Amino acid sequence: MVLFVLFFIFVVVVGVVSYVVGQQRIRDIATFARAHGLTVIGNDWDLGDGGYSLFRAGNRRYWHNVLRGQWSSVPVTYCDYSYVVSDGKNQNTVSFSNVLASLGTQMPQVTVSPRSALGALAEKSIGAPGIRFESIAFNDRFNVESSDDAFAVELIDAQMIETLLALDGAYHVVFGPEELMVYAHRKPVAEIGLLFDAAIVVMQRIPALVRARP
Repeated sequence: MVLFVLFFIFVVVVGVVSYVVGQQRIRDIATFARAHGLTVIGNDWDLGDGGYSLFRAGNRRYWHNVLRGQWSSVPVTYCDYSYVVSDGKNQNTVSFSNVLASLGTQMPQVTVSPRSALGALAEKSIGAPGIRFESIAFNDRFNVESSDDAFAVELIDAQMIETLLALDGAYHVVFGPEELMVYAHRKPVAEIGLLFDAAIVVMQRIPALVRARP
């Protein structure tokens, strides 16, 4: 009986703390939005999965603290995104900070993901899955996948490789089909501006030949 009571108290405390932290994040993101001229949308998400496998992951998916507006004159959308993986009575929630920027065109999807420590070791030793580029440092750090390998190689030229290597090591970048998405595991509000900046920098490095494609 005592253990049950203690467990109940623990659950209540965790729930209260989670609620308080969540409410504070809502207020902080609203302050961030006002400072940068972005519109607070709340929990309304009307973009569907956008063609991103991340937005189809898990058993349940949630979008919170959605913002919309322009960043460096580029239309952008921000969201706190979470998905829940259920396995019997066990549940695991994975949360991300996501920035989507309009590409202004369509392109085959290209996913650039940081390699795990195991993946980096495999790449250096026996070679890991993914498209290969001329930069060994880039191949060691990133796994690149696309339905169109030739397009991916054209997109990720020497200048783009340099740009991606300069990003935060935790950032994932997904090009296409209609937007560019930069995301990472949930970031403090003080750091989400860096996600917006990263999206714009990467957008500016897309080769002119790629942009000129019909």
